[in-house]
Amino acid sequence: MSLPLSLLSYLTDLRLEIPDRLTLAFTTRLQQRHVERYTFNSLAALLREDISLDIDDISQKLVTRGFGGYCFEHNKLTFELLKALGGDVKLMLARVLNNQDINAPRTHRVSLLTLDNHSYLIDTGFGSNGPIAPLLLKTDIEQKAGIDTYRLIQKAPQEYDLQIRQADGYFTLYRFDLAEYSDADCTLGHFYSHKHPQAAFVNNLVVSIKTAEQTTLLKNQNFTIKNASGEHTQAVTTAAHLADLFASVFFISLAPEISAHLFERVIAPRLSEHSL
Repeated sequence: MSLPLSLLSYLTDLRLEIPDRLTLAFTTRLQQRHVERYTFNSLAALLREDISLDIDDISQKLVTRGFGGYCFEHNKLTFELLKALGGDVKLMLARVLNNQDINAPRTHRVSLLTLDNHSYLIDTGFGSNGPIAPLLLKTDIEQKAGIDTYRLIQKAPQEYDLQIRQADGYFTLYRFDLAEYSDADCTLGHFYSHKHPQAAFVNNLVVSIKTAEQTTLLKNQNFTIKNASGEHTQAVTTAAHLADLFASVFFISLAPEISAHLFERVIAPRLSEHSL
């Protein structure tokens, strides 16, 4: 089997080889290594860059440059690889709810993979709360993935909520359905997510990386590390501190003036509000 260079580079970067057949074990390794290696972040949206959903451009941005991205990039790259490997994979769109009962737009892309008569939710692009392993499409059971526990609940025929267990109970992340979607449908949510002046990623600095043992999250002025021992948060108080986090924690190469710009635009005003 031969793969396009964009997908071969992705596979090689994750230290994986083309499998003889697609299996759950391979898919689990793929998802975990992807989430461990490529940051989820809002940098391009904050910097008002155009974000291409061409697969070659996504591979160049995530794999070659190591710049990371958000769901429409991460999950498309994973989807296209699974499809190229012969997987029965379906594109789905979701409404991000964040535990609110709202009619949110479909601004999150995920995948459904069917293997050996079982279907699995595959999501490599939901950041710090996203699963690090495939989740069986079966409702009302707890599913462990790394340090987090999830469950799926059914809201309507072919409509599901993904929830993560938190200290005070289950928290709804997003709602998805099994309707037919295409890349053209993704274009609408993608355009809103990185261009609309009120979109979350246009107004908030979010960078995260996740392993099976630890979640590391930068959200505006708060830098949080979560693991089996608990959760620790500290404030980012200087541009130099922010630049150091980009370089030494998230391994993202940014010019010093870009880090300074992000600090002054996003973090400094929030620090001022907090001090009032």
